[in-house]
Amino acid sequence: MGWWKCDGGIIGDEPLDLLGDCATAIARAYERAHGRMPTKREWAAILLKVLGASDEYRVVEGEPVERVSLE
Repeated sequence: MGWWKCDGGIIGDEPLDLLGDCATAIARAYERAHGRMPTKREWAAILLKVLGASDEYRVVEGEPVERVSLE
């Protein structure tokens, strides 16, 4: 597995694969529940809920994420 610097951080193949698998599972859940893929706004809300969490889903070192923007 390769690791490389990206925007001042470190990123690797395994985290990308895991996130890809997770994104696919979320999209499938939306298709089952709503008959469609999630919108950019819904993705931003999902990411903010997890990355901005202060306890239950805390996965970010340092301060929680306060804003997510998908363009």
